[in-house]
Formats: sequence, structure tokens, C-alpha cells
Amino acid sequence: MNETASGRERIGAKLAAARVAAGLDLVDIARDTRVPVRHLRAIEADAHESLPALPYTIGFVKTLARAVGVDPEAAAAQFRAETSKTAHVPAAIALEPLDERRLPPRELVMFSIVAVVALLGGLIAYAAGLFDKAPPPPPVVIAAPAPSTTPAPTVTPDVSIASPGAAVAPPVAAAPSTAPVAAPVGGQVTLTPTEDVWVKIYDAQKVSVKSGIIKADEVYVVPADPPGLKLWTGKAGVLGIAVGGKALPPIGGPAQTVKDVSLAPADLVARSAAAAPAAAAAPATASR
Repeated sequence: MNETASGRERIGAKLAAARVAAGLDLVDIARDTRVPVRHLRAIEADAHESLPALPYTIGFVKTLARAVGVDPEAAAAQFRAETSKTAHVPAAIALEPLDERRLPPRELVMFSIVAVVALLGGLIAYAAGLFDKAPPPPPVVIAAPAPSTTPAPTVTPDVSIASPGAAVAPPVAAAPSTAPVAAPVGGQVTLTPTEDVWVKIYDAQKVSVKSGIIKADEVYVVPADPPGLKLWTGKAGVLGIAVGGKALPPIGGPAQTVKDVSLAPADLVARSAAAAPAAAAAPATASR
């Protein structure tokens, strides 16, 4: 029926007539207003049982009325008068007063909170390696140079060029070069600790990929995706790192905490190459 009991034209028929008079199609209105076509058709057909909850339907009625040139507030008021849909009213929840005799004592509650906070703090500190004793520094051993079986070359100064009485400087031997660890830049990165160690591996947005304990001699393969992963650990020296199966030097001392260490293969290889000259300079300084 297109008319109410009082003979007034129903809102669905009124909106449909206004749309036809404006030369509009429901598909075009749905595309412009983002209201599904099935809901627009149900409004025009006064099929209220096919429509969603009343608040959403009122919004759809106003949108359709505005699109076809009808007063949206008047259309919404007429729809409320004609529909049998009602707004959802949540049921009231009866709240009974708490019996104070059933509540634990305030002192017990405070003690429990303090104990839980202390326990969590201790676990975090233990995982970060704060309770580990730092190992004593290794003794510096100055090794005597091994006797050479190859006779040293004799350097004869050019007497014809040197002026009489001038001191001839001895030849300077070339310092041995220290080559960095060769590792494939694009290889797979693996972590193999010599003892249980806590690590956290995260991306550029600080989202954790791995957070927890890696067991001793366990091989953890660092995922290649997402890129830009970084490492945080409290025992850098016990964490063996390899790129493409090639072991790299440790990234720190046994109880040293390192953070934001890039796990990209190229960055790890570059880090080991930068650390090689410093490691080679240490024995030379000790020998002097």
C-alpha cells in the first residue's frame, strides 16, 4: 500500500516519486551516497523488516530524501511515525552494593601489588643480564717475536748520493695488513649463542619479531622479511653471528649490552670489517 490509514502518501512512495521526477536512478544515488541499493529499494517499497536498526535506517532515509530534494527532517519524522521498528534500549543492570566483609584487607592488596611489581622488575633485570658477573679481563701476553729463518735483506745506502757524515736512515719495514672477515653480503643471518641469552629482534616501527631466550647452541635464523631488523641483547659476546655460514667476530663483550644493532647482512659485514683494524692494533700496541 502506498497510503496510510489516514490517506496520506507513505514516505517510501513519496521518496520514489520524487526520485523519478528528478530523473535519478537508485544505482546512481547508491554510488554517490554510499548507501547500499538494497536498503534504498526497501525504503521506497516500505519494506521496513528488511532494513537495519532504526538509527541506521533513519540516516538512510535522510540521505535519500536529501538526494531527491525532499526535506530530510520531515521525511525522517514521517518514517518514525509509520515504522514499527524501535530503537534498541539496553536492559538495566541491577548493581548490588559490595559486602565489605568479603573484600580482602587493604594492607593485603597493597602488599600483593608491591610483590607483583618487584617480581616483574626482577624478571626483566635477569633477562637483561644485569645480575651476571662481569668476567675478569684477559691477561695481556706479550709474545716474543719468532726467530726468522729467512735472512733479512741487506740495504746498502747509496754512498754516491749521501753527503759525507750524513746519517743513513734504516729501511722501514711495511706493517702487515689485516684483511677483514670475508662474508657474503647477501647471505642468511643466523644467531648461535654459546649459552642461554635473552634477545629482542624488532623492525623499524619497534614491532618485535623475536623476544625471549635463545638456548645455548640453538641456531636462530633471522627472517629476511620485514627488512631493517635490529638486535638488542645483554650478552653480546656469547651471541655467535654468521652471515651465509661465515662466522663473524663478536659484536661486544660477554656481559655487554648492545641495542639497535642492524641485522642486515651488509651492515654486519661492514661492522666486522670496521672492528678488524682495532683488533689488529691492540697486539701491536702491547708489543711496544
